[in-house]
Amino acid sequence: MTSRTTLSTIALAALLTGVGAAQTPTPPKSAGKPANAMATQKPVMHKVKEQKPGLLKQAKITPQAAEATAIAQVPGGKVTHREIENEKGVLVYSFDLKETGKAGYQEVTVDATTGAVVSTMHESEKAEAKEKAAEKKKTGMKTKPDSTKKPN
Repeated sequence: MTSRTTLSTIALAALLTGVGAAQTPTPPKSAGKPANAMATQKPVMHKVKEQKPGLLKQAKITPQAAEATAIAQVPGGKVTHREIENEKGVLVYSFDLKETGKAGYQEVTVDATTGAVVSTMHESEKAEAKEKAAEKKKTGMKTKPDSTKKPN
């Protein structure tokens, strides 16, 4: 009789647990989006031009971290050019940032090993064009026109 009572008690407990679970509503699923969409989004990857192949592999700081550092130096600025290069023997990321309503660019240089800001300087559009022409002549390659500049 004891085993019959124990078996009945277990069956009753299982039945009540199943009824309770069936009455618990499940959260609605969104249309193809996970509950925590931010956790599944990948960061935006921007192409960083290498002065020489292999420089990105030498960097200890990621391009994304260096870009965040550069943007912090020019609040509201939009990055228009990204490059990793050796300047005076130091591996650096160089970012050109355009500020709305201001002529020229802010060039922010970030150390690719430490993440520290090396320099911040303003370049006029004329100086920027001269720098691109010199780079084009040096490499012998054609550079793409700057999409941020308005045609005359």
